[in-house]
Amino acid sequence: MLIGYQGVEGSYSTVACQSFSGENNYQTQGFLTFQSLVDALLHGEVDYIALPVENSTSGPITRTIDLLKYLDITATDEIYVKVDHALITKHPMELSEITKVYSHPEALVQCDTYFSQYPHIEVLEYMDTAGAVERLKHAEDNTIAAIAGSHAAALYGMTVTQENISDNPFNTTRFLFFKKKEAPVNQVLDKTSIYVEANHSVGSLSDMLNIFKRHDINLLYLMPRPVQSEPFAYGFFIDIDSGAGYEALHMALKELEDICTYINILGNYRKGKIPVYKGALQYETTFNS
Repeated sequence: MLIGYQGVEGSYSTVACQSFSGENNYQTQGFLTFQSLVDALLHGEVDYIALPVENSTSGPITRTIDLLKYLDITATDEIYVKVDHALITKHPMELSEITKVYSHPEALVQCDTYFSQYPHIEVLEYMDTAGAVERLKHAEDNTIAAIAGSHAAALYGMTVTQENISDNPFNTTRFLFFKKKEAPVNQVLDKTSIYVEANHSVGSLSDMLNIFKRHDINLLYLMPRPVQSEPFAYGFFIDIDSGAGYEALHMALKELEDICTYINILGNYRKGKIPVYKGALQYETTFNS
């Protein structure tokens, strides 16, 4: 089993891959961008891909979910990963010595309050968290730093200068694992994700919501996203509690066809387990190498 992910070894995506595979034998392959990752799945170069779709601090990860709108792939598993961002440097050093910090844009947002305390540190985007640590390892400038998990620091032989720097000590990222879409089966697990586009007439969103209500189906998540082909038009990503069973969900989706111009069932899967955080602390200085 070959699982693709965006970034390099040591990213939070590789932690998600390990959780997803369980006891099964697997290999991973990193890709530079999310688009190249999705393309690899569509071309049969990998069996599964891991996509981060939501974070408990920064919200939806739109750069990934926007790729899903029109793809013929299906989600099979939901994995939650506990995110413990650390400030990582090449050698033990004081915060006053750091001039720049690199990390994935989502990680930077999740540590915004922390870095507002240190205006002398320039915050710069990089392709992913572990990639920023790899860059740090090969940099000649010893005044730069990276944000990533402590496991990435250990992997690349770098120093954890400060642990738990996330603004939210309960920081968690939700991943979905996808494979190429196969013939549908009459099976409903815990959760179903869909993307829909309505005709944008008066009351169309209300009509959609009423269909789910009539069938006693609980919606867990609803997010509008722009439709690229029509200015100021929106489609909706919807997560559905599938506890009502196959027949109720099937009937609701059939009714949606009458008022929607496009429906893509993105997957039907078991709900992931959200990590339990006990005694979370922030801004712990460690200076471990």
